[in-house]
Amino acid sequence: MNQKLHDDKEINKALKSAVQYGFEVLPVRKGHTACTVVAPNGQRLSVWSTPRDPGTMAKRIREFIRRHRM
Repeated sequence: MNQKLHDDKEINKALKSAVQYGFEVLPVRKGHTACTVVAPNGQRLSVWSTPRDPGTMAKRIREFIRRHRM
C-alpha cells in the first residue's frame, strides 16, 4: 500500500499495520477527524488530523489493533 493515510509518518505507519491486520481505514476529513479505523468486529477508533502528540495517537492505534484483532 503506497497510499498516504495520514500526514504524520508514525501515525501513517500504525494505520498501515492496521490494514495489514484486516482493519478498515475510512477517510473522513470532517472536523478534526482524519480517518476512522474499523475493526473486524465493528468497533471504531477516530484518528485526529492534528493530534497534540502524534506519538500518543499512534500508540492508541496500535493498542486498538492489539485489543480488537481476531
